[in-house]
Amino acid sequence: MRYLFSTSSVAAPERFDYWRDVVCSHCIPAASDSPHRNQFDADIVGRSIGALHVAKMIGPEHRWVRDFNSIRTGPEANLWLSFLERGVAFLEQNGRRVVQRAGDVLLYDAARPFSYTIEPESFFILRIPRDLLLRRTANAEHVVATSLGPGTGFRAVLGSVIKEACESKELNQSSHAESRVASAILDLVSAVIEIHGGEAPVATPQVALYRKAMTFIEENIEYHDLDVDHIATSMHVSTRTLARAFARQATTPMKAIWQQRLEASYCALREGAVKSVTEAAMTYGFCDVSHFSRSFKRNYGVTPQSVMLQSRGPAACDDDESRPERD
Repeated sequence: MRYLFSTSSVAAPERFDYWRDVVCSHCIPAASDSPHRNQFDADIVGRSIGALHVAKMIGPEHRWVRDFNSIRTGPEANLWLSFLERGVAFLEQNGRRVVQRAGDVLLYDAARPFSYTIEPESFFILRIPRDLLLRRTANAEHVVATSLGPGTGFRAVLGSVIKEACESKELNQSSHAESRVASAILDLVSAVIEIHGGEAPVATPQVALYRKAMTFIEENIEYHDLDVDHIATSMHVSTRTLARAFARQATTPMKAIWQQRLEASYCALREGAVKSVTEAAMTYGFCDVSHFSRSFKRNYGVTPQSVMLQSRGPAACDDDESRPERD
């Protein structure tokens, strides 16, 4: 069974409320808001595939907050997988915060509180009955609010399969095929989770070094002198050994450092933990604010100032930060 809902058929002042009600009915009951309430144009198309449910969202930025009150009044025990084809999103759950970029796949839990801000230029969500996934992998609940499968080709495969399952017309012709596709998706999701969790196969020394180094980078991201030599010394390995471990993940230690600096600055701006774009740049090791702004926009598709304005409001900005940034 397929469905399509669009705000285009609703009067402009009522569009966001309509959207909230539709999404809550077909997805997870939660509180929602948007800085674009007065001009909210969004679509959602979805379908059931065996025991699974998949949907595609397109629309402007909006935020979902599922708190304990939402859980009490609208119980929902399923696990959900999101694939962001285009856009940017920001998820908080289980004390974890993750910036979701194009191509990222995240797992989140409807039975626990979360906050999810999305700019869904092309955003897919997959509802998975908890018991069906836990039967395949006990690791599922341990990787909630993490980006699954980074550095592997399986993440792209999983995203493509979710997209095809949502958009395929051929699946309408056979319920037996739907059931088989649903089973294949569950197997693929569980495999990606197992690879992500490192239980199967056992992590090689290079993978273990990469994970240990990434944890060190995340814990020391505000240290301005963080570099390859500092990480290698802390890991008790040579810089060459460290570089090889990162090369196996299709990156370098310095790229990972600067990516983590950008993610930390995004989180700080989104949460209002800094008072200006300049403070965000300086706190996380960017000496040149213009370079920081260009890198930020190239990575997330929006300027750091716009993220700060959406979170704190224009009145919170310093006068010298309130002018539009140039790319």
